[in-house]
Amino acid sequence: MSTTGTTAPALQRMTGFWRHGRWRPGVQLAIAVAVAWLVSMALHLPESFWAVMSVLIVMRPSAGSTLDAGWDRVRGTAIGALCGIAGVYLQHHGAPVLPTTLGVVILLAFASAAAPGLRSAPVAALIILSAGGIPGHSALQVALLRMVQIGIGVGVALAISTVASEYHAGPRFDEGCAALLHGIARRTAALAGAARPAEAETERANAAIRAALVRLTILAGSADLEARWWRRAATAGESRAYRNKARLAARIFQDAVVLDRLFRRVPDPGADPVWHEASEAASAAVASMANALQGKGTADLSVLDRVATRHQGHLQRAGATASNALLAAPLCLLHDDLQRMQRCIAA
Repeated sequence: MSTTGTTAPALQRMTGFWRHGRWRPGVQLAIAVAVAWLVSMALHLPESFWAVMSVLIVMRPSAGSTLDAGWDRVRGTAIGALCGIAGVYLQHHGAPVLPTTLGVVILLAFASAAAPGLRSAPVAALIILSAGGIPGHSALQVALLRMVQIGIGVGVALAISTVASEYHAGPRFDEGCAALLHGIARRTAALAGAARPAEAETERANAAIRAALVRLTILAGSADLEARWWRRAATAGESRAYRNKARLAARIFQDAVVLDRLFRRVPDPGADPVWHEASEAASAAVASMANALQGKGTADLSVLDRVATRHQGHLQRAGATASNALLAAPLCLLHDDLQRMQRCIAA
């Protein structure tokens, strides 16, 4: 049996893995772990693995995510370390070890449930409070040394993320968003076709798109933060450009879902030229916007504009047909969201 059919997809995945920089997060994390360990060893600090542990808590795949969401982990780690030091100080002056440790960790765990930015605080406190005896050092000294190592790990993670910021979150976001819009365009083009997918298959596809939108939203945050750090976005609107694109992509998806539900109410939409024209206009506009995200010219929304305007005009006049009444709102909403996306790209 030939293995060509299985080798080609694997080779494509490996090529994409390298070309799109998906190897970078692993390399950054490995470098950060090694640097944190070497710094701790160079300073002759005992238990150098706590610096490594801090890197693993704070480090995230990109500069944007480390410097954005990572700041919450940095604050949480710092608060937890300080609370741990306070607990060790109380133990040093006679407070019972087990109740003090459990009390501090339980309180921080409760606080982390209420404030997600403190999720790393109980871990950091436990690292400090679990300080045992090291020959020549008291428990308080060991706790302070661990706090220093936590600081080294956090600092190394932030430094490596900042220095290795060539992660291209912006282009990766545009590429992912374009791929998502191309998928929506293909599905919209098939709405008036004879072989429409079953409803269960459509729901699975919608779930996959929602998951992709979540990933795009996370990537958009990284891209916006990197833009603020390196390109110095001049206005508040520019500083949230990628988040705005992600929000509009989600709205375009919802517009497409509404169109899909409307088309399923019609027995044979392909036989009605009104529905067929609406499907083609919506698909062409979304595909054109995807091409614009990829740098392939400017999005052409003229056909969708003409179709949506005509349906809206029919709806405002007496004697509107059922087709015009159903299609007017989703087509106008889709056109409006695509226009907003176009302005966001041009900004």
